[in-house]
Amino acid sequence: MLKKRHLIAFSCFLCALLAGRPALAGEAAQSAPSYGIAVGAFVSQFVGGQSGPETPLSDTSYSDTFNTGGGLRFEGFREFSEGMRGQVGLVYARWGGKFFTGGEFPAGAQFDDFSLYGAYFGGTVFMGGPTQGFRPYILGNLGLVYLSSLNVVSGGTTIPYWSGNWRDYLELGVGVARKMGDGRLTLDLRFQAFGKPNSATYPIAEPTGGQSLLFGIGYEWGLR
Repeated sequence: MLKKRHLIAFSCFLCALLAGRPALAGEAAQSAPSYGIAVGAFVSQFVGGQSGPETPLSDTSYSDTFNTGGGLRFEGFREFSEGMRGQVGLVYARWGGKFFTGGEFPAGAQFDDFSLYGAYFGGTVFMGGPTQGFRPYILGNLGLVYLSSLNVVSGGTTIPYWSGNWRDYLELGVGVARKMGDGRLTLDLRFQAFGKPNSATYPIAEPTGGQSLLFGIGYEWGLR
């Protein structure tokens, strides 16, 4: 499961969103809700979490065993006002495996690629008016993702490391949107966290959840 501080951060975001809703809704109290879709791509760098057991002589982090990765997202959204929206989306991310020496593998081991995919829901709050060229925003998403199975190869032997499993998923982010053509271009930075993968070989593969930073670009269209 996600750490308590991650869930507390998401709860604080939701509280801020709900507290700000009355003022934001006043911007367009008479306008009907609008709908749209958004697509995006991102690069992802792990910044936290242990992909292997932590011992007095070893500290195996996700960044030790996986390269910078990337992914895609697809969203549908509903704008409740000019400053507030809700969204549901699909996300896919993948990180290439590294050759790692240390921890439970003093002779070295090649890690397989690791990926996740799943669905989420959340909210976005935009700052400033719709006629401004650039509009900063904050967002939060909570969901469920499938973490892929994973093997490592060490000394010519393939070792099952993680078995695939479903885990909770969190995103918190900030970004900026600019109107372009019939839609808006978005650039954002998101903190991503997911729950603990399922160890397939205890104790050498016992991990924690992972945390990464996502640098993304996207485009969105209004449908109504």
